[in-house]
Amino acid sequence: MERRFYFLAGDALSNGIMGMTTAWLATGIVDPTWHMATAMFVGMAAGMGLSLILMPIFVGLFGAMEVMLPVMLTAMLVGMAFGMAGAMHVLTTLEVLLGGGFIGVLVLLLTYAADARIRRKSL
Repeated sequence: MERRFYFLAGDALSNGIMGMTTAWLATGIVDPTWHMATAMFVGMAAGMGLSLILMPIFVGLFGAMEVMLPVMLTAMLVGMAFGMAGAMHVLTTLEVLLGGGFIGVLVLLLTYAADARIRRKSL
């Protein structure tokens, strides 16, 4: 994975934006009357669809392979988490944006950690 600051900042920005927008979309679709399992699948599908729409912007700026895996994983996980959270109770906008952004950056860090571990074992 890329180690230059521009790309690291771009990865963090793209994952944060994807997490925030996916969380906002998932909680906008789901309400507390939904069953949690249904809300999880709908949130995941919404995140995947949103990532396909936003992906060309991020890929054009920061490269395809470095962005694609973490951003898609972020969209799926945030969609699932906030779909289920939205089915439990109404969330504030601040909770949605901060939580989605946090999960996005956390997924990026875990992706970089997995990449470092895989590279260490393959040498």
